Amino acid sequence: MITALECIYSCERDDQLALCYDILECLPQRGYGPETDKTSSLHDAVDELERILSVSELLEKHGLQKPVSFVKDTKDNAEEARKLMIRLTRHTGRKQPSVNEMQWKELLQDMLDMQQKVYTCLQSDACYEIFTESLLCSSSIDNIHLAGQMMHCSIWSVDQPVSSKGKPQYRVSYKRSIELVLAASREYFNSSTSLTDTCMDLARCCLQLIVDCPSAIQEELDLIRALGYLEEFGVKILPLQVRLCSDRLGLIKDCLSQLPTNYKQSAKLLGLANLLRVAGDDQVERKGQVLILLVEQALSFQDYKAASMHCQELMTAGYAKSWEVCSQLGQSEGYHDLGMRQELMAFALTHCPPSAIEALLGVSSSLQTQILYQAVNYQLLPSEGGENVNTSGPSSLMSKDTESADLLYWTTTKTMKVLSNTTMTTKAMLHAVSDGQWWKRSLTYLRPLHGQELGDVLKSGLGENITVEKQGCHPFYESLIADPYVAEVSFIRNAFSNVLIVCTNYSI
Repeated sequence: MITALECIYSCERDDQLALCYDILECLPQRGYGPETDKTSSLHDAVDELERILSVSELLEKHGLQKPVSFVKDTKDNAEEARKLMIRLTRHTGRKQPSVNEMQWKELLQDMLDMQQKVYTCLQSDACYEIFTESLLCSSSIDNIHLAGQMMHCSIWSVDQPVSSKGKPQYRVSYKRSIELVLAASREYFNSSTSLTDTCMDLARCCLQLIVDCPSAIQEELDLIRALGYLEEFGVKILPLQVRLCSDRLGLIKDCLSQLPTNYKQSAKLLGLANLLRVAGDDQVERKGQVLILLVEQALSFQDYKAASMHCQELMTAGYAKSWEVCSQLGQSEGYHDLGMRQELMAFALTHCPPSAIEALLGVSSSLQTQILYQAVNYQLLPSEGGENVNTSGPSSLMSKDTESADLLYWTTTKTMKVLSNTTMTTKAMLHAVSDGQWWKRSLTYLRPLHGQELGDVLKSGLGENITVEKQGCHPFYESLIADPYVAEVSFIRNAFSNVLIVCTNYSI
């Protein structure tokens, strides 16, 4: 028996299996002759040889011939055993014509027999996983569906017993199933040349096996959908290049550069950014980055309406990094909505770096001046379409005389309040005041106010002009009247308001 065993194991040819069986049949059976420890061990070795020959026979059956010595040498090597199982299943998957479902199931049973007889170093779970993986990678939709029967395809099915012909059937765990599906789908995806490649359909079919669609599966499905968007925008790129692209925002830029009006398809571009997972899982950052690109593109074509709409979205979201594009729109003189421009500049000032504050303050101040000029013009000339007065931009306003600008800031608020109610009255008063004798003539028309003498009214304000010999005025009008009496502000407010009512009745 020793000679027979050495003869069989020393042969390195893979076509001598029949002769090995002939030699095995010549060996004495267990139970014949005296039983000793040596003969018992020899019979054990013969029994092992018989199992090894059966494994070699199974390999030969499936077209993967190996020497008997190879099986003996690898029986305790888990890594080699795993590689052998993978080669066996992949070899079966490449057969033409393709093997049917019955043949695949027969292969699985043969793999389990090999594991139980010789390759005990390999767990049976590994055989199921290798078999399922090979089905997924077989480039056959039918085989992919068969693989789905070998896996837990949702988290809820993990503990549900599955029986086949009354016997429990092993299925790959849910976690491992996701890993196998992702590996197979990525292999198909990466080998595709375009969205219409047949491999892309296989990748999608693999992913759809996991019915509850966890985030990792959804991300792969979204990547496939993103290829369709890129194709619609005219971006020609291989699927593998899309996967390997670290700057996914660059793909959005490519879409914008293909056609000048692509920026108008904001919803589709934002959808593409979501599918590509621009900025990872940070949705606020993702939307902000894309909207900034859209604003820049809209400004380059002077589409202020689109730019304003996207800037308002950015401000509503509080996206601080958008301060620069907001300031660009705020400084665009072709954009005539002064109120919105002022809001944009306020947002830019809130979020800009310290180095930019001074310049932005100057622009914001000019905008405020422009708004005030426009408001004053409207109040003075409402009948002439003052609301449509075409004011100059911030740059021209900055060249105005500094003293006039300061004076306007100081007086505009109070002036607008008076003008809104007494525009015509003020014009008549200013015309009358130009006459130096106006006060003396007007006093002859005065009458007591509700039982109060005029002298009481005038005496209520203490000062050197109690005889009303000089024309009294507010300090603001001092330079306009010769030898005036500059009254205290409180006196002017109380006395003049009463006199004004009477004077108005007679002068107007």
